Amino acid sequence: MFIEILIVPVLLFILFFFSCGETAKQNPFLPESLPTEDAVKRSLSSDVYLVKLNEVARLQGKTLPEWKEWERSKVTDKDIGKYWPSERKSLPPEISDTDAIDRLRESIRIRIVWSRMFHQAGISWKEKTFETSRADLLRRLDLRFAPKFGYMKAKWFIVEWSDYLCTFCRDSFPHTKNILAKYKSQIFYVHKDFPLDGDSDEGLLPLALGRCLWEKDPEHFQTHIQLLYSNSKKIMRGDDLQIVEWEPFRECQVKGLSSKYISQVRSDMKEAAAFGVSSVPTFWVNGRWIVGALNAETWERVLKDTTSH
Repeated sequence: MFIEILIVPVLLFILFFFSCGETAKQNPFLPESLPTEDAVKRSLSSDVYLVKLNEVARLQGKTLPEWKEWERSKVTDKDIGKYWPSERKSLPPEISDTDAIDRLRESIRIRIVWSRMFHQAGISWKEKTFETSRADLLRRLDLRFAPKFGYMKAKWFIVEWSDYLCTFCRDSFPHTKNILAKYKSQIFYVHKDFPLDGDSDEGLLPLALGRCLWEKDPEHFQTHIQLLYSNSKKIMRGDDLQIVEWEPFRECQVKGLSSKYISQVRSDMKEAAAFGVSSVPTFWVNGRWIVGALNAETWERVLKDTTSH
């Protein structure tokens, strides 16, 4: 009887000890700020880092994909909520597209996962440096056929890589257009192509048509940009378009569009890869790289932050 009485508290102590230990282990790492998707990609492109990640996975008795999925299953809504207020700013102020919210939440989840895995493997992820000077960019950027507005020596030099099929690019453009109007004499803006579907000519058609419209009617190209965003899917399908603003430009029709415009888009793709551009919209503003949609508030903040660059 005495032994049974003694065993009970011992068992309770052991249970308490291990449950407390488990609680301590369940305090997962959360960084102060998340790496961008580009920073994750750059880290994963390093053979040295991949060796470290695979070694940690092996010690856990898992493959790297199994470890990633295990970490993903442990990310909670509370974890995502830690970063949501700051990440939410990349979305338009008024969101009707619930898929956009889901995509952003999943992006946060995956970046939390990689942050934890990098932490456990002793990897310090680094964002892309913002030290590409204006002179360096101009040496490497082909401006011959690119749509552009303003003066080369303006206060702000902005380059945007985008695709008319991109929803975030479309949502950003009205704010970009307003910024260009507000600071007209102070901005030199360059529009560069980066197609979401670069594997087929159909995916390049909206951008190629834009090149034609820029060549034929540069004065009204901002209006053409808005129409290109609105009709991009029809253009890709090769539909007959009845757009009054485009009627004077018979050469700028989907059917029979000159192959030189497709070549210009492909040239931009190659150039973008050399700069490390991997998603749209991507902006370069006075030496600073910004990935993601920009609304009126964030545009003002970006211009303020880059005034002295």
